[in-house]
This record gives sequence, C-alpha cells and structure tokens, in this order.
Amino acid sequence: MFKKVLFLIIFQFFIIQTYLYSSSYQANFKDSISETSLPTNDSLLSFAYSFDVLNSNSEINFIYNSHVKDAIDKYLASPILISRMLSYSKFYFSIFESQLDKYNLPFELKYLAIVESALNPRAKSKSGARGLWQFMYPTGKQYGLNVTSYIDDRLDPLKSTIAACEYFTKLYDTFGDWNLVLAAYNAGPGYLQRKIYSTSQNDYWSLRPYLRKETRGYVPKFMAITYLMENYSKHNIVPESTIFDDLISDTIYISQQVNFNVLSDLLCIKETDLIFLNPSFKNKIIPVNSYIVLPEFAANDYYLNKKTFYNFITSVDNKEILVDEKRLTYRIEPGDYLGKIARKFNVKVFQIKSWNKLKSSKLNIGDKLVLYVSDNIDIKKKSVSNKHFEYIVQKGDTLWDIAKKHKGLSVYKIKIVNNLKSDILKPGAKILIPIS
Repeated sequence: MFKKVLFLIIFQFFIIQTYLYSSSYQANFKDSISETSLPTNDSLLSFAYSFDVLNSNSEINFIYNSHVKDAIDKYLASPILISRMLSYSKFYFSIFESQLDKYNLPFELKYLAIVESALNPRAKSKSGARGLWQFMYPTGKQYGLNVTSYIDDRLDPLKSTIAACEYFTKLYDTFGDWNLVLAAYNAGPGYLQRKIYSTSQNDYWSLRPYLRKETRGYVPKFMAITYLMENYSKHNIVPESTIFDDLISDTIYISQQVNFNVLSDLLCIKETDLIFLNPSFKNKIIPVNSYIVLPEFAANDYYLNKKTFYNFITSVDNKEILVDEKRLTYRIEPGDYLGKIARKFNVKVFQIKSWNKLKSSKLNIGDKLVLYVSDNIDIKKKSVSNKHFEYIVQKGDTLWDIAKKHKGLSVYKIKIVNNLKSDILKPGAKILIPIS
C-alpha cells in the first residue's frame, strides 16, 4: 500500500514538473526571439525544439527568427532542391566531413556548399567564382588551388574542400564567432572588419542591418538549409533517386593523356558521369600523370586490363582506332586553303598538317587530304563544291588591286587558288576568283 502511494506522489510530481518546464520553455523561447514577433503555436514550438537540437550539437549559434523563417519558406516553395541535395550529399558529404573533422571545424559547415553552389562542382558565379565552395581565382591561388590549361583545382571536390577548411580556420582566428565567419566568407574579411569598426557592432544580428543585401540574407540561408537538411522528413521531403544511391568510387592513376570520350568508350562509362566524377578537368581532356575518380567496377576493369587500356589509347592517338569520328578523303577545289577546310569540317589547321605530313600550307587543286572528322559532321552538306569565276587580267592589274575589288578576298587566296608562284600578272591571262 505504501509503495502505491509513493508511486502516485512521484508520478504527480513528474507531471507538474513537465508542465512547468513546458511553460518555462515557451516563455524563454519567446524572450530569445529578436528583431520580430512570431506566432506562438505548435509549429513555432516545433521549430524551437529543432533549433535547440541544432545548438546542442554545434558550436555555431543557430537562431530562429523572421529572417530565418523567410529563408525556410523560400526553400520549401521548391522542395525539389532539398530532395536533390539529399541525394548529392551521399557523395559529397563524406568528403566534406573528413576534412572538417581533420581541421576540427563544425560539421554543419558542410551545408554552406549548398548555399554557395547547390553542390554543383562546376558552378560559376557572375563574378567568376568557381566550384562547390565558390573560390575566386586570387583566393583560390592563395590557398593552393591551381588553374592551368588542363585543370582547375577550384572544381576539385577534395582540393577545394581542404582550401575551404583552411579559409574557415583563418576567418575564425580573425573573428572568433561562426556567424561572423559565415558573413566574412560571403562578403570578404576586409569588408566585414570595416563594418565592425564603423558600427562598433561585433554580433552578426546587430551588425546585419548595416551589411550589403546579399550578406544580410547569407547567414539566414545557411541556417535555413541546415535546418531543412536535418529535418526534411518533417516536411514530407524524400531524397531524389540518382546514380549516387549505389555509387562506390575509386581513384586511379593515368600516365597518358586521354580524352573523356575515349575513356568513356574504353571503360563503358557515360561521358556525363565521367565529367561529374572528375569536374576539375577542362576541355574534357585528362593530362598525363593524373588521378581520376571512377565507379568501382570501372576502376577494377582498369587494373585488370591496364596494358590493353594503354594500347587502346595509343591506337586512338595514332588513328588506328577511331572513337566518335570517321576518316574521309577530301579533294582540293578552287578557292580552298587550310583555314577554310578546317572551319568547314570543324578541325584545326595543325591537325590537317599533322595527318597529311604537310610541311607548308601550300595546296594544289585536285590534291587529296585525309581528314578525321566528328561523326556528327554532315559530309554531304560539307562537300558542296566551291564557286568561282574567271577574271581576265587587265593592263596595270596587280594582285593587290584585284583582291581589293572583291570583299573577303586576299592576295594569298588568289595565289593559292591559281597556284601562282609569283606576283607578276600578264595582261589577258585568266585567273580564278573564289566566291566566299
């Protein structure tokens, strides 16, 4: 009997404490909301609890106010973005988290890449910032991100993340507050320091009214996207189905230069997937001595057939094997010159000279050239004969005078079409004038 009475007393005490805690929690949360008055309803309490959980697990001070609420509402207006980011995160967040952990930084910073680039490694801003973390060229260079004719390290997920972590570390050493770090990442540390000095405000929310529009919205966006990525199920959002669902990748080393289309054909991978996995390579060319990311099955094929792999690339380079192109023989017609033929078939002059072992640009009417052109080229349309007309040389004519009379014509073209070895013209002689 005594045990039952004791149990009832303890149970009633627990109920009273729960009620008092709930009332106190609501009151404290109302007091914590600054810059706005938000409705105190179940939805608000749900947001309050979610932000309380974020704060309990992070060094970053997450605040739910009208600005953050507006940012959440804008993201929820297009839930497909959150759905897609959840899918992409399966591939990128392991890269981000490993480096954030190495540099002892808050893991929630991984969500900043969504604000910056929507997890698009090839994203480019109007100001020229590139990559997942949107580095400008000078800042990227400062943190070891190289840009060459073949690669742009700002587009490399791992290298750019390491640079971002180093930048975060430096910014925190300067400002000592993560919300100010976020603002500085967007606006630049120099700009933010000047604003702090001129306003004597060193708290982001107090400083916010004095900042440019983009930076005023930047921190609220970060807080909104962090909340949604952590609480998407509360809003009936599900991850989008993509190649990342079952993707297991591996890194291989390639010692020869190879084009993406050749690698795609050789390893049976979609070229678009290759580009996505290796975004830092420019012009779809992988230079010599490079590391590339492949799906695990393709990496295994490479290791098992490495000799065949390099023999294939060499055969493609030597035009013994054609990938996405065809060989054709082109007969030189009146009016032809290397530049014109190159434009006609979308190739380069140096390629034509190399394929045909030409030591000069001189062409003779009726000679044949070997060309390797894209499969997409319509040969019938490209093979239409050039038009020309005969011109009878008048007394006093020079090649320069004749060229000036016809738009787009040059002395060089006249000499090539007529196979002239000198500039001397005989009155009464007939020469061909090409029609552009």
